[in-house]
Amino acid sequence: MPPGRWSDGIELEELSPERDGYQFAKEKVQSTINHDEVESFDIESVYRIKNKYTWNRYRERREKMSQELGGAWVKEMRLFHGSPHAKTIANEGFDRGFAKKSGMFGDGVYFAEHSSKSNNYAFGAFKKCEKHDELHCEICIRRILICKVALGRMYETNRTVKYLPEGYHSVKAIPDTGFLLRPEYIIYNDDQVYPSYLVEYTAKYKKSTDQACVIA
Repeated sequence: MPPGRWSDGIELEELSPERDGYQFAKEKVQSTINHDEVESFDIESVYRIKNKYTWNRYRERREKMSQELGGAWVKEMRLFHGSPHAKTIANEGFDRGFAKKSGMFGDGVYFAEHSSKSNNYAFGAFKKCEKHDELHCEICIRRILICKVALGRMYETNRTVKYLPEGYHSVKAIPDTGFLLRPEYIIYNDDQVYPSYLVEYTAKYKKSTDQACVIA
């Protein structure tokens, strides 16, 4: 059921397929599939997130980062975040209070360049759908966020870190055989991300694929 309009300066605007925002989100989700086991994603709905509270916090944080960089432009990227709590995040923003300190890069907020990587977290971290108990369920609706992320000065590494190194605004985990197969971006300040689109979709998997978890 479409979530409709929220009060207090928060709105999820459902976009028709003819809208530019719909086409942008659809193309970004479908063109960044990078996992061999995924055949395709079928888009069910696209919502443009309008949240003046998270936007204002993002804008203020970005300005502070620019000041820390001597007035320089702050590097930003459109990145994916998959979560069963995507609607709550769209409404309230990210909350690192729910992040696990045991994560590979500590209690940060994790993002991906590839939609298929974030898809692994749509039901939770490599979790099965609740209704069918299937990891590769092709029936249940999944949700993924397309976010504008202020990365600023990035600390690039092919090793795990548990906290943000001093003098940096974000961590970029570089793929390395046996460590990570695809890049990840991690921030440690909730205000450095603005969720822009919420995409609802179903996934199709190649039938010959082993159903075991695939390394992210």
